[in-house]
Amino acid sequence: MAYQFYTRFRSGSGSRVSQKGTALILLVFMIALIFTTYAIRTTTGVEYRAERDLKTAKALVEAKAALLGWSVRQSNSGQLPCPEDTLLIGMATEGLAKTSCTLPAIGRLPWKTLGIGDIRDGNNEKLWYAISPGFRTPPININTAAALNINALPNSAVAIIFSSGMPLSTQSRPVPTWISPPDVIQYLDLSNNDGDSSFVTSGGAAVFNDKLMTITKEELFSLVVKRILREIRGDNSQGLMKYHSENTFYAFADINSDGIPDSLQYTGTPSYEGALGGLQFSTVIKSMLTDNGWPQLIDYVISLDRQTVTMTLNSKTIVVTP
Repeated sequence: MAYQFYTRFRSGSGSRVSQKGTALILLVFMIALIFTTYAIRTTTGVEYRAERDLKTAKALVEAKAALLGWSVRQSNSGQLPCPEDTLLIGMATEGLAKTSCTLPAIGRLPWKTLGIGDIRDGNNEKLWYAISPGFRTPPININTAAALNINALPNSAVAIIFSSGMPLSTQSRPVPTWISPPDVIQYLDLSNNDGDSSFVTSGGAAVFNDKLMTITKEELFSLVVKRILREIRGDNSQGLMKYHSENTFYAFADINSDGIPDSLQYTGTPSYEGALGGLQFSTVIKSMLTDNGWPQLIDYVISLDRQTVTMTLNSKTIVVTP
């Protein structure tokens, strides 16, 4: 009997210990599960934000490259497009720029005019865009001021591209937007939405979540200058190359800005009046050069044997030889 009592006592005690151990294991498991679930959710949130931010960054970079490329190719190289024409929203021509705008102008990016797709930021919002005064009509050259101010720094940019981010608590965005034209106040924040030339890159989380990509004057004209020099160098149809192919030497320099080369002048500016002995250009290229005042900004030096021309514009130099 004593043995049986002892055995039952041991058996019951072991069962209780086993139950407590199991409960403890379950408790530890539940804590671990809760922690793991929280960690996964946190990590997923971080990864999602990173993915969203990466998409936004790519969209801003693509838009900047498209704007620069479009600008350089224009008949007035350096010109920038107006923002999107909101009257075309919901139509097949949505995304085209307005034909005219009062500067500074701000609106949605004219993606179709730029020849790119309907790019969106990481929140699936269309991009916005601001253009500086001075970059729509001639003269546009290296003396044209970048009139957009950023964070109170004057002359910061010739253009700004914006990702508007998610709507703030004070903003309401109609879907679809063709119901009414998009209102900049419902998309951009603080001084970015007041229509003047001053913009900011930061603010309190409750009142600001814009992301900005700027185009500086230096970035734009580093490309435009290359095109201008390339056009004056020309090819077999115009410019210096045509002149040399027809004369076996290069034209003298122009020293009084009348577009006509002056005899025995080796330093000055490039000529452009082909009918009067200067370099010949197509009507479009000649207009671009003269309407925007480019020839007068170029240092033109010809060698004594008239077989080499050195041209310098805004610290960019090219040497032209046969």
